[in-house]
Amino acid sequence: MAGQVLALGSFDGIHLGHRQILDRAQALASRSDSPVGVLTCYPLPAQFIHPDFTYVLTPPAEKTRLLVELGVDFVHTCRFDERTRNTEPDEFVLGQILPIEPSAVVAGHDHRFGRRGSGDIALLKRLLEPRGIEVSEVPEYELLGAPVRSTRIREHLLLGHVRLAGELLGRPYRLDGPVVSGTRTGRRLGFPTINLIIEERQKLIPADGVYAVIVDIEYPGSAQRNHGVLNIGHRPTFRGESRTIETHLFDVKLDATPVSAAVHLIERLRPERRFSTSDDLARQIKADVESARVLLSGPL
Repeated sequence: MAGQVLALGSFDGIHLGHRQILDRAQALASRSDSPVGVLTCYPLPAQFIHPDFTYVLTPPAEKTRLLVELGVDFVHTCRFDERTRNTEPDEFVLGQILPIEPSAVVAGHDHRFGRRGSGDIALLKRLLEPRGIEVSEVPEYELLGAPVRSTRIREHLLLGHVRLAGELLGRPYRLDGPVVSGTRTGRRLGFPTINLIIEERQKLIPADGVYAVIVDIEYPGSAQRNHGVLNIGHRPTFRGESRTIETHLFDVKLDATPVSAAVHLIERLRPERRFSTSDDLARQIKADVESARVLLSGPL
């Protein structure tokens, strides 16, 4: 649709820094009652260059959902491949931006595009402003003493600092996927769990440990929200070999297995560790539940 105010960027995480770009685009769009569009890429350059990159904060479907929730009208996705990687920046503008026919373009101050990242805001202005397309540069956004960037959020998550990551995101970090049957170990301990599968292979999974969480459960035709504790890890007490994501829900008797769940990570309670006996583990889980109840009862 012609006349869009177009925001540029990878937008992985759609964190508070990205929100500054989107807010600027929406402010410009409101002047002429124009729609807002986003031009992003898939896969992320890091995913393409490093196939074992497993640090994506928002896979494509989640990114699109969040952008729409924030009021974006159109999401344009550029396929990032070897050809895109080696496209000269002026050719990128001609081939990817101009066909959208934007009325204005918004990008962060450090936005780069084209071969070896040689395209920047200055080039966008030289190429677009003579065509009557306004280019708006958004300065870096800082919070808690440092710039808000996707790399910083990834570092926090890999250390288990989910509350800090959530502050930079502007919302709790989320894991979602289908619910599958587990080993029923939690049920035998008195703390039944639902087991989550993350289908997006490159989605970042935070550090192993026990977390206080809010969980949105999806059943056929219905949904509900609960508090709970989440364990990410290998169940060392039982010599587990595969990494699992298991959540115990408070005060819920599941009459049927949910179809899917979205887990919002609020705070890490402790690292995962091995216990001498299953009774010791059960006592620790009980203490974890009590800690999480107190934490989740307060302001989040």
